[in-house]
Amino acid sequence: MPWSAMTGDAMEDCAKKERKAGKKLHLTIRGVQTGFGEEEVTEIATTADYFHRAGKHYIFYEERTEEGHIIKNRLTIDPDRVELKKSGAGESLLRFRFGHSQPCRYHSSAGPLELMSDTKRIDFHRDKKGIRLHLDYSFYAAGMLMSEYRLTVSGRFI
Repeated sequence: MPWSAMTGDAMEDCAKKERKAGKKLHLTIRGVQTGFGEEEVTEIATTADYFHRAGKHYIFYEERTEEGHIIKNRLTIDPDRVELKKSGAGESLLRFRFGHSQPCRYHSSAGPLELMSDTKRIDFHRDKKGIRLHLDYSFYAAGMLMSEYRLTVSGRFI
């Protein structure tokens, strides 16, 4: 049934189903890590599921490690907060809040690390074509700077 022929209730029901179903994204994640005088760039491209509920944006995607393990990721975006939860070969929970330090747990190949994030920039934009997130932050361990990061997440709706 075309939108123009729907009643108000039917339009709302259709909109609810669309929100519940979510959308697919072509997702590109590019990270630049600097520390100890070196710079490392990583980039992955994958498909993702995108949902917008209760003022939050959710992006679900998978990535494969060099060892072949699959890591499941949930990226949650608020106006002033971002959270990345990774599960699979170890659990990680990375929290970012503009202007605040946040406790983080990162599972590395050497084992779990307790870190603090210091977020300098969260810039999120969504339009009819897709999403874009810029995140600049630093990680500290035991009060010492470990490295600085620039993360760009770009997604185009499929």
